[in-house]
Amino acid sequence: MSSTTRRPRADAVRNIEKILVAARAVFSERGARAQLGEVAAAAGVSEATLYRHFAGREELILEVLRRRFAEDVAPVAALALQRADPWQAMVDMLEVVLEVAEREQHTFAAALSPDIFAELAVRYFEDFGTVLRRAQEAGVVRADLVAADLPRLTTMLIAAQRLGGAADAMFLGMGSAGGGSGNGWRRYLALLLDAMRPAAATALPPFVLPSDPR
Repeated sequence: MSSTTRRPRADAVRNIEKILVAARAVFSERGARAQLGEVAAAAGVSEATLYRHFAGREELILEVLRRRFAEDVAPVAALALQRADPWQAMVDMLEVVLEVAEREQHTFAAALSPDIFAELAVRYFEDFGTVLRRAQEAGVVRADLVAADLPRLTTMLIAAQRLGGAADAMFLGMGSAGGGSGNGWRRYLALLLDAMRPAAATALPPFVLPSDPR
């Protein structure tokens, strides 16, 4: 009796693992064009098996990104919270999310709604807010930044990463309109990091939430 109850559980775990490995590869390659049938075929399971474990596309993409977050982002965030050098902790938090955004850009594009990433974003920006406060207390980051600035600054950098060659083609008549500028985002990260330094900083306008009637 015990063996018959354990084996389906082990099979399910194996199938979930195969589906997630296949989903990472298929979404990374095909992005929004990827179909769940392709994922099932790559995993060597039926579509019925895939749907038994994942209700649909968004749930599968979210689980793929949860794994990426657990493997790449969470360890860096944990280290940044303990770093003796609060400035390097700031750099680490920005670099890791940009590296993941670059690697998983097609997976993000495959999602039907960006709302599915809210859970991971909340975890990341909570830790990033703590890192920011520590850096400000150490005097290495300008005091007028607030935690609510961080999602916007990060989005700015990801937008620069996404534009890449498309911006060159649009405004300069050069390059390719296909995006993908390699590590060109590091140039704009360096600019943003300089802007965060207290030295020679000019006062920022106050942060106002979009819902504020002012």
